[in-house]
Amino acid sequence: MERKELVTQVLLAAAAFLVSYFFIKSLKNPLRKIPGPSGYPLLGNILSLNPKNIHNQFYEMARKYGAVMKVKIFGKPIVVLNSREACLEALIKTGTDFQGRPPLKRNNMVVPTNVVFSNLSDEQAMLRRLFTKAMKAYGPGVAHLENVMQDTIRGLVDGIDQKGDQAIESTELSIGYVCCVLASMMFGEKYSYDDELCHQMNQVNSQVIEATDPFSSGAVLDAMPFLYDFKFLFRDQHKKLDSANEAATTFIQSRIDDAKQSFDANHMRGCLDFFIEMQKNEIGADGKPLLDDVMLRGLLMNFLTAGLETSRRSLAQIFLDLLHDPTLQKILQAEIDSQFEPTQTIALKDKVKLPQMEAYMLEHLRFLTQVPFMIPHMAVRDTEVAGYKIPADTVVLMNSYHVAHNPDVFDEPFKVKPDRFLNGSGELIDRDHPLRQNFLGFGAGRRQCPGESFAKSRIFLFLANILQKYDVKVEGELPERDVRKYPMSILLTPPSVKVRFTRRQ
Repeated sequence: MERKELVTQVLLAAAAFLVSYFFIKSLKNPLRKIPGPSGYPLLGNILSLNPKNIHNQFYEMARKYGAVMKVKIFGKPIVVLNSREACLEALIKTGTDFQGRPPLKRNNMVVPTNVVFSNLSDEQAMLRRLFTKAMKAYGPGVAHLENVMQDTIRGLVDGIDQKGDQAIESTELSIGYVCCVLASMMFGEKYSYDDELCHQMNQVNSQVIEATDPFSSGAVLDAMPFLYDFKFLFRDQHKKLDSANEAATTFIQSRIDDAKQSFDANHMRGCLDFFIEMQKNEIGADGKPLLDDVMLRGLLMNFLTAGLETSRRSLAQIFLDLLHDPTLQKILQAEIDSQFEPTQTIALKDKVKLPQMEAYMLEHLRFLTQVPFMIPHMAVRDTEVAGYKIPADTVVLMNSYHVAHNPDVFDEPFKVKPDRFLNGSGELIDRDHPLRQNFLGFGAGRRQCPGESFAKSRIFLFLANILQKYDVKVEGELPERDVRKYPMSILLTPPSVKVRFTRRQ
């Protein structure tokens, strides 16, 4: 009995020591001072969070806890920055302190090398430099992009006219347009609205999105990467990852191989040709290309996924706005009619003539805020933000959804009110106006989205040229237009709607 009692006492003492150790350690953790909801041991707040509605839950928390808050996912603390000031301090004022990325197991399995999700490194900096260089060299840049988009819009108009009075799903139309633009930019050829290659691009992208969605059940593999080795527990998830990896690799590599066979340095086509030229000319100290095919596949997959997912959601939201507010549609059309003849093509340089259109574009981006928390950041060293100390390796989210819908800044933030971006003379408010400063949808600082200007250009040219030629009407039931009810799936996802196009006289 004495021996059993001794063992019991030793175990109790060891347990008491461990409890004391972790308690004292938690007291010393600077994140302890950051406010946030209480959670359960080990699980944290995971049981109270709904992945499909997390943007609204974090919004309500922001109203309660203020500019900086903390949540725990499986016991791991995540810091959330809810104010514009705190976000900009982290993204710009602290230099590179918050420019890391947390490891995302599933994404790295499907796209091993990429610009968007990789951590700060020489390789990441090199990939971003090459990506930007190709964008600037392409055509050069926006000028050639506009020609590509105008050609695609003309093809799209022909396709709409051929359908006559037949209604079209807004999602189908959006994907067709965006895929055509992206395919032309990437591969340098002209594609029709319903080209088979565009369908392949969409299918590959859909598989990648489904396999890596951070708001799906598979996110547990990102939160606890060691579980990835227990494949019998996640058979369906592993099948999706393997299938997406194979589809993406096969599709992208086949395009690379075809482009290499027909490559002509005197006749450059799309961005892929510029990447191939870099592959030939940018050589490392070891005599090997700085940009190998694995890296190239990652760049092209980033190009495809980022461009397609954001633009198609924007266009889906635009149709909802026009159908919910016929007055807005008439105002934009009247502005277009006052500046252009019916047969005149509207170009990017014409944006200054359309302040109402520009104001709507700003309001559209603010209202939708389709990337509610931006891409996750991670502290690469011990640092601080808004007076709180943040240890290295802490995951940090920028709550751009709250920033863009902050009722202390925006009157009726969950209504679409383009006039908020116009002054008393009907002109667009200045760039440094507080209302324009409170939008961080494309990020800021060193990791700001490099495709911002291309995304805005795609949306503007589509909207202006479609409204110039058509009245847009709903077919059947009109879904709600309330961003608070949109589900999270990679990004906020507006519902699709059937649209009928009537040629304007």
